[in-house]
Amino acid sequence: MAGDDPNAVDTVRASEASSPPQEQQAVDSDIVVTGIRQSYANALATKRNAVGVTDGISSDGIGRFPDLNVGEALQRIPGVQINREAESRDATINLRGLPGTYARTTFNGNTFADPILDGSSPLGAFESDIFSAFVIVKSPSAADQSGGISGNVDLQIQRALARKDGAFSAKLMGGYEELTDKFNPGGSASYSKHFLNHTLGFYVTGAYSKQNFRRDSISFNQYTPLSATTTPNYTARFGTGSVLIPSDIRQFTKTNKGDRFSMASGVEWAATDRLTFGLNGIYTQRNYKDATTLLSEYDVRDARAVVNPTGETFKLDDGNTYINRYDFRNASVFGSSRSEPSMVRALGLYGDIGYKSDDLRILNTFSFSDARNSVVQTQFDYRKLPSATGNGISGSIASGGRDISDYAASITPSPAITYTPGPWSVISANELRNPQGDVFIVAGSEGVAKNRLYAGQSDVERYFTSDFIKSVQVGVRAEQTKFSSQQFRSTVFGVQSQNISQSLIINSPFANDFFGKKVAGYNSNWQVVDIAAANAALKPVTVGPGQTLTANGYINNTADGGVGQLNFDLNNDIISTYGMAKLEGQLGGIRLRSNIGLRYEHTRNETVSTQYLLGAPTTVRQIKKYGEWMPSALIAADLTEKLVLRGAYYRSFVRPQPRQVSPSTVISGSGASFNVALGNTDIEPFTADSFDVSLEFYNRPGGNVSLAVFSKRISGLIGPITDRSLLCPTDGGSFGLGPLRLVGDSCQSTTRVFNGQPVQVVVSGNVNASSPVTVRGLEFSVQQNLDFLPGVLSGLGGAFNYSLTDVSGTASNGTEAILPGVSRHTANFIGYYEAKQFGVRVTYNYRSKYDLAAGGSFAGAARQVKQRGQLDASGSINIADNISLTADAFNLTNAERIEFENSELKPRRADFDGRTYQVGVRVAF
Repeated sequence: MAGDDPNAVDTVRASEASSPPQEQQAVDSDIVVTGIRQSYANALATKRNAVGVTDGISSDGIGRFPDLNVGEALQRIPGVQINREAESRDATINLRGLPGTYARTTFNGNTFADPILDGSSPLGAFESDIFSAFVIVKSPSAADQSGGISGNVDLQIQRALARKDGAFSAKLMGGYEELTDKFNPGGSASYSKHFLNHTLGFYVTGAYSKQNFRRDSISFNQYTPLSATTTPNYTARFGTGSVLIPSDIRQFTKTNKGDRFSMASGVEWAATDRLTFGLNGIYTQRNYKDATTLLSEYDVRDARAVVNPTGETFKLDDGNTYINRYDFRNASVFGSSRSEPSMVRALGLYGDIGYKSDDLRILNTFSFSDARNSVVQTQFDYRKLPSATGNGISGSIASGGRDISDYAASITPSPAITYTPGPWSVISANELRNPQGDVFIVAGSEGVAKNRLYAGQSDVERYFTSDFIKSVQVGVRAEQTKFSSQQFRSTVFGVQSQNISQSLIINSPFANDFFGKKVAGYNSNWQVVDIAAANAALKPVTVGPGQTLTANGYINNTADGGVGQLNFDLNNDIISTYGMAKLEGQLGGIRLRSNIGLRYEHTRNETVSTQYLLGAPTTVRQIKKYGEWMPSALIAADLTEKLVLRGAYYRSFVRPQPRQVSPSTVISGSGASFNVALGNTDIEPFTADSFDVSLEFYNRPGGNVSLAVFSKRISGLIGPITDRSLLCPTDGGSFGLGPLRLVGDSCQSTTRVFNGQPVQVVVSGNVNASSPVTVRGLEFSVQQNLDFLPGVLSGLGGAFNYSLTDVSGTASNGTEAILPGVSRHTANFIGYYEAKQFGVRVTYNYRSKYDLAAGGSFAGAARQVKQRGQLDASGSINIADNISLTADAFNLTNAERIEFENSELKPRRADFDGRTYQVGVRVAF
């Protein structure tokens, strides 16, 4: 029974009313599994019972996911990859070869206001211990929530009456970060209680953890040609051709300190045998109140810098010649500090009223959710620049080529960055300069996204006694989403520059502890700006007429185009309805189960944006309406008692991430040229026609061998405008620059001139591209427990899964499409041993190299990320009937993330997170 299973989730997808074959139920009824084995058995039961293709994982027998966060847990599922590009352990994921923004995140099948800023849902903002299971709905039916092309990621929380009566559990946990050498406490607790003869239930669960971790990075931001003028004996050594060097190098550390808290609670009342009421809520907050990036940068691109190569030349497939080792003098050296506190908060309330009789089921649901994601960055740099007579700075650089451990950087004198006195003059929105040529930077940005969702839905299902039609289900849904985006940029205007002094420059606290000692040659002559001291010295700023302050207390730069484009409100009023027939019967002795349906969704989209036209802000309101028809047909054939064949066709769509397609138009520039960034008000959702086929062999209880293939033809991807009538409208397009004309490839004003020449106008924008892209994939998995083996060997078990993804088609820029951020090959190896007193699990995750997009999804690759493997381990010991000890270790392989450009000899970035350990004690009654 669900109430006896601490891992059961009493929320069944509306499309999945069919039960598994009776033969399998009978076989499984005699088997009792616990702990690790139980978690795999629960996930396998969900997979088998479904009509469409699903995969999932369940919490283990002591109510936890032995992974670092939700994203790390989900990557054990075939077709899921975690994005390690995402900083701050956001744990965003890719699903089935598509970015995370192409998936829909739900809670117990209900929509949720995602706490997004510039990417997809940051699953790392949730404590995993409050959840009971994670299910990936890969083949959605007409009854499932729309909005995901790659699938729906359902985060499940067990309902009150499905929990054990009077159950209480508590866990104390401590985590140790090897890179920071810090201990992070945490814990969780859960309680459930039944009343009124088990007809009324209540539960509450919560989890908290302190966060203190960091990432160390080395980046090679620019490769530029050596100067034939300043390089000693250039022509004699290299001839007349160009030789590229890594000319802009950074080493930096990103630290996050704060905490994370998540909780869920709910009540459920079975008023009668037929009528039920439920109310559930979820809340999470991740607050990195002390987050910083401390950076040292060395730049030899200035024409006055002198570079003397000391390495050998080599040629790459791009036809260019390179050198990755050199000495330098009179270079630019920057010491940079960035305060970057962030806050992610989300809450949701979900109510339902259900009625079920022998021939009718009615479910009414309502929900409210609210989310906020914000980052406030404050940047201070002290920069020593080259001078005509030399700035006294010299050193050497070696990129390390294909092995980052060979990276080396040294700089003299020590300290490399020293203060020279003012007075300081404003030379740009973010720069102060003194008479000696030193530059002090005050910059930063504040990004805030607020997301709110209201929804109500009614589903009615009528059952039949027919041998073929099991039921007919219809539903109607109303949903309103309100998304608000704000962006601010800090400037140097009005700061108290007379207070800049030597005391603001300090040695980096990581100068003697960087990259886990894996890179012996890093530069330890590393200075940064003291953030607290700089804030105290530069503020309060002097506010002039018409100026406003950002959240960090500096003058906002309203002339910055990025500010204009990211300040807007977007509201969607959505009405959807669907009808679906559930079929079940025998054909040639084969049991068939099927869901065939059609969903229609109508959207009224309203945007209110602040547009900056030649520096003048105006408010623009625009309304757009569109509709989507989404047919679906899912079928499962129980070929034998152990063999299931599934097939599915479904049409789906996803709306673009709001801040990636800003509706605001910004016109900037002066004199000879102007730039026009068009608002993306005509962008429509992406659509996909998908096909799935899966063959699953349930060879024994707890065992499965599966092979699934899929194809998704995606239309309407975003691409740049190429229509010349839009890029150079003859009527001027309301740009305020007069009529325009096209002269060759140049767009010119017919009425404005500068120095006797027509003013140039450069227009850019995005549209839905006409070229479709097809993503195909294969997913193979094996899961077995070996309890049939004799003696102690019966505790063995394991799983293996492998995914292959491929893409065909042409990107919006005419190049061959790629899968940005997605590896072609991924695999998980999982082994465990479980006895009555203890259990151990070891997992190894591998992903092959993958591309990073040059500009927009599927566009030609600019960089690649090297293949990576990571080993994790977890274990638990039952020291008493109700007390257990747990231990986890993550990234035992001490793996790095290495980014390169077309060849590993041309490195671009290396990231290192180090190992993480956790220990805990749990009591349960």
